[in-house]
Amino acid sequence: MQAEIRQNILTVKNKINAACETIKKDHKEITLIAVSKKKDIRMIERAIENGVHNFGENYAQELEEKASVIRKKNIIWHFIGPIQSNKVKIIAKNANWVHTLSREKIIRKLNSECALLQKKINACIQVNISSEDSKSGCNPDSLIDVAKLIESMKNINLKGIMALPKLTDDKREQKKEMKLVSNLSKKLQSFYPNAKCVSLGTTTDFENAIISGSTMVRIGQSIFGKRL
Repeated sequence: MQAEIRQNILTVKNKINAACETIKKDHKEITLIAVSKKKDIRMIERAIENGVHNFGENYAQELEEKASVIRKKNIIWHFIGPIQSNKVKIIAKNANWVHTLSREKIIRKLNSECALLQKKINACIQVNISSEDSKSGCNPDSLIDVAKLIESMKNINLKGIMALPKLTDDKREQKKEMKLVSNLSKKLQSFYPNAKCVSLGTTTDFENAIISGSTMVRIGQSIFGKRL
């Protein structure tokens, strides 16, 4: 297992480097987030040993359990799943980043919980770029309104946007949606110049995502293998 994870990480990093070379971008500008949901502590520790420091979790209680066990100072936890109101307190306590903000109720509650903890949390706005009913996120037309709300919160740092493009084998459609995300990022930065992060790209499309402007890629299967 250890050797397999080491080789997987090396392969992913080589692909990230190659994608960056295509657009003359420094690979250090890309944050590799290992999606560790449903993966055990030993696998996460192997990834840490092989130079991964950012981990993405989809479930609040699983994040809490792992964060309580893995207490290394250089670990950064990203919450990347839909946020339930009754789980906001757990997320506020254990996550360094939240990628899925879009609803006013959740934004205000997260800010309040972080204030009680005397911490600031980094955040991306999730945009439902493909307008799919099954996906969370704000309508692209609402992006700036959501950004204004987050910017008014003292304990949330607006860092950028996140999107889950439609799963498709049509590369043209994939690139079209990624281009829309890139354009929305530029629009957001025109209002808030520090909101430069673009959380876009998973195991199936992270190279194209980087070429399309992603700065954060969320990769699970290519690092840890298929979920059983």
